[in-house]
Amino acid sequence: MRRRDFLWLTGAGALACTVACDATATPGPSPGDDPAPDGGGANVPVDTNSAVDACAQAVVKMHDTYAQALYLDGTYGPLTGVVEVAYVSTGAAITLDFWHGHGGQQHRFTLEASHFEALKQGQRVTVGTTTVDGHEHTLFVDPLDEAYRVPGAPDVDVALGTCQETP
Repeated sequence: MRRRDFLWLTGAGALACTVACDATATPGPSPGDDPAPDGGGANVPVDTNSAVDACAQAVVKMHDTYAQALYLDGTYGPLTGVVEVAYVSTGAAITLDFWHGHGGQQHRFTLEASHFEALKQGQRVTVGTTTVDGHEHTLFVDPLDEAYRVPGAPDVDVALGTCQETP
C-alpha cells in the first residue's frame, strides 16, 4: 500500500469514526419536543438500538507469519520465529528467539509497537538481532507474502485503530 493511500484511508476512517461517535453521543429530541421554532416541524424519535455501531473499527485480515532470516550477501536464511496475530493485536513489544545461537546463548530480536503498526498496514518490517559471539543477524517479517504464512494459520481480523465514544 502506498503512503498516500494509507494516509487517505487513515484520515477518512478517523473522520468517519469521529462524526459517527459524535452523532451517537448526542441525544436526539425527546418525544413531544418541537425542534422547529415556528412549531411547524415534526418530531421523529430516533431508535439508537437499530443504528450500526458508530465506533466499529476498520480491520485487516492477518495470519501467523514466519520471520525470514537474511544472510549478509542478500540471500535468505532459514525461517525464524513465528509472529503471531495476537502479538500484532496487542501491540506491545515482544522479544523472540532467532533460529540459532552460540554456546547456549540465543540470538534474539524485538518487535516494537511501531513494527506492529507497519505490519497492519501490509508493510514489510526489518529488524536486527542481538549480538552473540561477536555478530548479529538481520531478518524481516512480510505480512502479505503467503510464502511466510504459518501452515494452517487462519485469517484473523485485526483492528487498525481505536474509536472512543464520547460520554
